[in-house]
Amino acid sequence: MKIAAPGAVNGRLWKPRAEQSHVTSASSPAPEERLGHSRAPDENPGSQAVGEQPDVDLFRFDAKAGQTWIIETQAAQRGSPADTKIEVLHADGRPVERLLLQAVRNTAINFRSIDSNGIGARLDNYEEMELNDFVYFNGEVVKLFRMPQGPDSDMLFYASNAKRHAYFDTSAMAHALDEAAYVVEPHPPGARLVSNGLPAFPLFYANDDDGERKLGADSKLFFTAPSDGAYLVRVTDARGYSGERFAYRLILREPRPDFKVTLNATNFTVNPGSGREFSVAADRLDGFDGDIQVEIAGLPPGFSVSTPLVIQAGHTEAKGAIHAAPEALKPHETNAPATKVTATATIDGKPVSREVNNLGKIALGDKPRLFVFFEPDSPARAAAPASNEAGHPFEITIVPGQTVPAWLKIQRNGHEDLVTFTVENLPHGVIVDNIGLNGVLIPKGESERQIFLAAAKWVPEQDRLCYAVENQAGRQTSLPILLHVRKQPPR
Repeated sequence: MKIAAPGAVNGRLWKPRAEQSHVTSASSPAPEERLGHSRAPDENPGSQAVGEQPDVDLFRFDAKAGQTWIIETQAAQRGSPADTKIEVLHADGRPVERLLLQAVRNTAINFRSIDSNGIGARLDNYEEMELNDFVYFNGEVVKLFRMPQGPDSDMLFYASNAKRHAYFDTSAMAHALDEAAYVVEPHPPGARLVSNGLPAFPLFYANDDDGERKLGADSKLFFTAPSDGAYLVRVTDARGYSGERFAYRLILREPRPDFKVTLNATNFTVNPGSGREFSVAADRLDGFDGDIQVEIAGLPPGFSVSTPLVIQAGHTEAKGAIHAAPEALKPHETNAPATKVTATATIDGKPVSREVNNLGKIALGDKPRLFVFFEPDSPARAAAPASNEAGHPFEITIVPGQTVPAWLKIQRNGHEDLVTFTVENLPHGVIVDNIGLNGVLIPKGESERQIFLAAAKWVPEQDRLCYAVENQAGRQTSLPILLHVRKQPPR
C-alpha cells in the first residue's frame, strides 16, 4: 500500500477467511474503534490456525537520500493486544542495512543472567573495557555507564525510565548466563574492516520494542534513507500472532528534537549551615542529545543553590544542592516560593529555553547533627561553621587521565558514630578512586578523610559544580565545589 510521508495509516494484523482487506486509510475509524477494548484474562490473544503463516502488512513510501524519518506504531498504548515489530526494506524486499558493528573485544555474561529491564550485569574481561563502550548482546546494543565499584559490584549500562536503554533502535531482551557478548565499534554499511579475528555484525533498520523504553511494547525507529527511492515498512506481530482485534496505527513523521526538564524534589526544609540535595531530569525528544543548562534564581535571602547545573550530552540527570547560611532567616510567605528555574539548550544552532517547575516553598529547619565540608587539598584547615559563599566556591582542577586529592571534613553536632559519603554530580568519567570495600567513610571519633578524584583520559574539558553528601544524619550536603577539567595542568 502506498502511503505519504509524513502521514499515518491504520492497520490490523489479521487474515480473515474471506480475505477482505484489513488495511484502512488514516481517516477510517474501524481499527481505531477496537483499540480501547480490553482482553479477558483467559482469552487467547491471537487467532492463528495451525500451519498458517502470520499476517504481514507492507507499506511503501518515498524518501530522499539523507532524509530522516521517525517510524513508530501505536497499538499497546491504545489497548491492542498486538506486539508490533517494524522493519524497513528496499523496494525489492531486501532489509536496509543501518550499521556494521565490528567486535574489538570479547566478553560473556557471568554470575547470573539478566532480564530485559535490568541496568546492570557482571561481564568477563571488564578490565579491558572503557566507559561509553558499546556492547553487543545477541542483537541488542547497550552502552557502558559505570564500571564495577568493587569485587561484588555490577557494571551499569545507560538507562531510560529506569530500564536498560537499547541503542541504534535495537530492542532490549533477556540474556542467559555465559551468553557471548562483544565490545563493538560502529562503521557505515559496506566499510572495509581490518580483520582482527572477531566477528562483525550487520545491523538493519528494525525494532520490536522501543529502545528508548518510552512506548512499552510498541515500536519506534529512526530511519535515514541511504539513497533516493522507494522503501517498504513491514509490520508484523513479534510473536507471530494475529486476530481481528490486533489493530495498530503506523506513523511516519519528521523528527522534532526537543526536551523537557523536571525538578524532582520541592518544598525543601533546609538546616542552617547545611544543605539538601535535589536532581533535575531531562526527557529528550526525537533524538535531541545535547547539553542542557539549568539556571536557578530567586532564592530567599541567606539561601544559595548549585547553579548553573548542566545535564551532559547523552545523559538525563544532573544533581544539585540548596544551602542555608548559618545566619539565614526564616523565609516569609512572599519569598519562600519565589524561585525560578529555566532550562536552555541549543537545537539546530538556535538557543531554546523551557520553564521548569521551581523549588517550591523553602523553609528553614533546626541545626543539623552534622556539618559537611568538601575542600581542595591544602595545608590543614580545621572544620569551621559553614558560610554562605554563593558565587565563590572552592575550586579543584583535574587533568584527564590523572588523579587529584581533596578532603572531606565534618563538624559533629550530636552525631558521634561513623559517617559514610558519596560525592555527587561529578562529570561522567570522573570518580572517587580507591574507595575500598567499605566506601568513603570517616570513622567514629574522627573528623576528616582524604579522598582522590580520578578522571578518565577521554573526559572533555568542562566546569562542574559537585558536592559531598553524608548518609547517616539526614543526608546533609556540603557547599558545592567547582571542578575544572582541563587538558593542560594548571601553572
